[in-house]
Amino acid sequence: MSSTLAPDLRAFVEGEVGTIRRCDRSPGGASRVTWLIDADQGKCVLRVDAGDGPVANTSLTLAREASVYRALADTTVRIPRLIASRPDAVLMEMARGRPDLDGLSETQRAHIIDDYVDALADLHRIECGPQFDALDPPRDRRDAASAQLDLWEGIYRSRVERASPLAELATRWLRAHAPRDAERLVVCHGDVGPGNFLHDDEHVTALLDWEFVHVGDPMDDLAWLAFRGHHFGGGIGDFDAQLGRWQARTGYEVDRRRIAYYRIGVMYIWLISCLAALDNGAKTLDRFTYISLITLMNVILPRAILEFEGRVVPNVPIELAATEGELAENLAALVDLMALTWPATDAGRAKVEPMARQILSLSRLAPAIEREKRAAIGALIGPIDDDDVDRQFLKWIAANPTRTNDALEVVYGNGLRRIQADGLTRMIAAKPFLALG
Repeated sequence: MSSTLAPDLRAFVEGEVGTIRRCDRSPGGASRVTWLIDADQGKCVLRVDAGDGPVANTSLTLAREASVYRALADTTVRIPRLIASRPDAVLMEMARGRPDLDGLSETQRAHIIDDYVDALADLHRIECGPQFDALDPPRDRRDAASAQLDLWEGIYRSRVERASPLAELATRWLRAHAPRDAERLVVCHGDVGPGNFLHDDEHVTALLDWEFVHVGDPMDDLAWLAFRGHHFGGGIGDFDAQLGRWQARTGYEVDRRRIAYYRIGVMYIWLISCLAALDNGAKTLDRFTYISLITLMNVILPRAILEFEGRVVPNVPIELAATEGELAENLAALVDLMALTWPATDAGRAKVEPMARQILSLSRLAPAIEREKRAAIGALIGPIDDDDVDRQFLKWIAANPTRTNDALEVVYGNGLRRIQADGLTRMIAAKPFLALG
């Protein structure tokens, strides 16, 4: 996307807040494009659906998001004030604070996350009345998990074109294990974790990025905190203590088994979001984020399922990585990224050069990993007589519904071999999975 705000969007903003003095595109955000604006009537934030993000052309619209800002406007929930909206854009006041935790001590970080847990608890205590009907709430609390899966499987079926054995296996597993014992329905933020709230170094000032908001089981939001916060990020305090704090503030019971289930659901959502973005262009966004996360999900998602079931996670050598097909996609992503970061500043080189080295590593290892992948799948399903090994694997998965875990072990092993080239092994080696069962 251009670094200049489109004329129609500029007219929309200036019609609400006066002449724009300064407008900068925010580097963050994986689903929508965010603009930071200084106008005559103050500072504001514009979120735009660019049409090729993970949830573009799905029911997760900006209109849905705007409805939540309106419904929560007069509550205790810490949320920016909505100024105006249109189908492809939402304009909000700029809340004070910053999104990162950089430069804070461990004690300060833990204190802010405690306050974030309080803010989530306040959200979860809001009564789910008709003001949230735009979120298509489940018919019953027992349907909370299956309703979320219905939504994301629908996005997968309608937006993803590439063969994905892991997506098929995870869909099947989540459907078979969906809990039906949620005690209540609440408003779930849907993307809980560092980066999606603002703080002033002492307190949380606003909850941000509501594109995944839904009515569901509060354990869903706690699972996002477990994964996005503690496993994927880390260094944000004691999760057990945070669960206790949330329970005391809401009066609701914590169910670790449901948290563990929804944490797998979070990984599934990340996988589907990345596949959908890449299959629908994502030229306005940094595609390396999606490519790397798909690589990571092919390891940690099957591992999480195997651990949930108490199975032994296979010990697979990880000497190889990459597939030849990924090389072209990485190169195309690099070209587009260079266009976004040029002229060649120090910051631009710092972002591009590691990715170029990563692509070089992929190109060297591609033939070996392809042979290992075919051998591993062939050992499970028999001779491979199709050039597209994933397509044949998908046919086998569909025909063998009782062997999901066997197939997940193969996906996990192939993922470990592939992940080494991206330097992401630290994400599975250095961060132990939380004991939630």
